[in-house]
Amino acid sequence: RTRTPERAAREVLSAALSLRGVVIKVCPVVATRADVFPPPFIEILKQCHDAVPPHDFAIVRDVIERELGKPLGAVYAEFDEHPIASASLAQVHRARLHDGREVAVKVQYPEIEALVPSDLANIRRACRVYEYFDPQPLELLPLLDELVKHLSLELDFEREADNADRVRALFADDPGVIVPEIHREWSTRRVITMECVGGLKVTDREALEDAGVSRAELVQSLMSIYVRMILAQGFFQADPHPGNLFVKPGGEIVLLDFGLAKELPEGFGLGLFELMFSMMTLNEAAMIRAFQELGFETKTGDPSTFVEIARRMMRRSDTGRFEGEFTEEMTDELFEAIRENPVVRVPSDFVLVGRVFSLLSGIAHTLGHRANVLEAMGASTGGGA
Repeated sequence: RTRTPERAAREVLSAALSLRGVVIKVCPVVATRADVFPPPFIEILKQCHDAVPPHDFAIVRDVIERELGKPLGAVYAEFDEHPIASASLAQVHRARLHDGREVAVKVQYPEIEALVPSDLANIRRACRVYEYFDPQPLELLPLLDELVKHLSLELDFEREADNADRVRALFADDPGVIVPEIHREWSTRRVITMECVGGLKVTDREALEDAGVSRAELVQSLMSIYVRMILAQGFFQADPHPGNLFVKPGGEIVLLDFGLAKELPEGFGLGLFELMFSMMTLNEAAMIRAFQELGFETKTGDPSTFVEIARRMMRRSDTGRFEGEFTEEMTDELFEAIRENPVVRVPSDFVLVGRVFSLLSGIAHTLGHRANVLEAMGASTGGGA
């Protein structure tokens, strides 16, 4: 029976929610690879961010007490049994320490590490079967290797806490950016106890308006934050979906969840800037050079492929050239062109960065504005980033 991509994606999501474990973690990873998978897979499988059912509180309590080496009541004066969020690896609960501080407690599911080896082995077998029967297969095994690398990092909550501290230090001179403090004494490799910072959902137009927050300024501030991380510092939170971004009534932006944080290779920011500038000036030689500096490769070695990809992106702009906004349409066109052209290697760093700009563009459009990378670069430079 013929399956449309949409139907196939829904079946994959249903199976993942049923099987859980590492399988459910594959869905968000697939949702980051618009260069490989068709749009219905991206739209449907990214729902794993919000669709994962939570574990029973007894399981959560057991993990916390085993990790912290104390009864739950010895650490927390109050602990809400109902999670405020649940995802593929963990769920989050509100709590209060004995000194009165409100905290959020992120607890890793206990079965995850035990399931990793068998789940990955089964997924690898499925990839090999697919590549055997498909004469022109997608490069799934490299994607799986990428998943393994990211998964091992995300399972280590101590690393996530380090990432949060690093980003907080980066914005120490900017009171408009808030990264919750980590309570290290009550955090381990599988539990994070952090400052509970409330806020308005970044896409809630009505709440933002009621609070007097300028949506135009918010959009540009968001872009400036990510431009500073990506282009100036080479280290960024790579998952800016609306569940990880909140806004205080004063306009301060709260960044959450640093499990997927990436260190970019040396020179990546410069290569990205050169790509944007070449598309703005329609300099095809510079486009080719920028794609190559970013790590793109073609099966044929013919660099004209890169020019065609850039042209297709720019055709989605009103003026036929890049003017500072990576719209969802431009990034969708980029990944569609990559799927259709003989590109053998698309650097995963570029995919993650492209996805970040696309997500930010989507948030901007939801708020009725546009996010301009070039303006954000000017603001970051002026701010001394």
